[in-house]
Amino acid sequence: MISFEEAGRLLGLAAARDQRTVGDADILAWHADLNAANVTYSVAEQALTRFYAKDMASLEPDQRRRVTTPDIIGIARKIRAERVVDFVYEPPTGDEDPHYLRRLRNQLEATANGERPAAPERLAISSGKPRDMKALTDLIGRKVPDEPGEEPAAEVVAIRRPGPLGVACPTCKAAIGRPCKVDGFSDKRRPRELKNPHSARGRVARGEPASTETPEEIERRRAASLAALERLAETQTEAQEEAS
Repeated sequence: MISFEEAGRLLGLAAARDQRTVGDADILAWHADLNAANVTYSVAEQALTRFYAKDMASLEPDQRRRVTTPDIIGIARKIRAERVVDFVYEPPTGDEDPHYLRRLRNQLEATANGERPAAPERLAISSGKPRDMKALTDLIGRKVPDEPGEEPAAEVVAIRRPGPLGVACPTCKAAIGRPCKVDGFSDKRRPRELKNPHSARGRVARGEPASTETPEEIERRRAASLAALERLAETQTEAQEEAS
């Protein structure tokens, strides 16, 4: 609770900044508003300082105004919320905590009021801005130098995905992590994705050859294809001669 003396002290600090005139009615109003919002004196004083040193300092002189109790209450809530971001509950000694909820509320309240640190012991990685976490996670996968002073490798080791999707498909050329596609589509048409990967992709993922054919079988199939092309060419030539 804020006393009448503390409410008058807050108004005196405000008057020193904005040259207002303070009367008994002002003290009564501030006392009632701040206590109704459960704002402590220390938090209210910090909110008053932030209002003039930060909020009003960023405005042009003709846009500045005097502080009111809603300003103090709003900033005080922000201050309390900032203090409990890294809150860590401190359990009592032993295996049982019969008064957990009451202890939790008391610790949260003390932390929000600045009477208790958010974490009794400093965390290895505290919460913060996303870019701070990204700077830490970017180091994962980097080579550890063998000798002191040796610069770590700049590249990050690629993480291989298990299963057939961990390799590129030799049949449809699907990239790592992408499902296999049905062959025979032009570039202007989006190929249809297959539910199961091609069998050759599964063999490559297991460390086996992509094709199950022997070199002799491949050579026979290649020779048969060449012979078929030659016959087709001869047929086309004969048709052109007859037409002429």
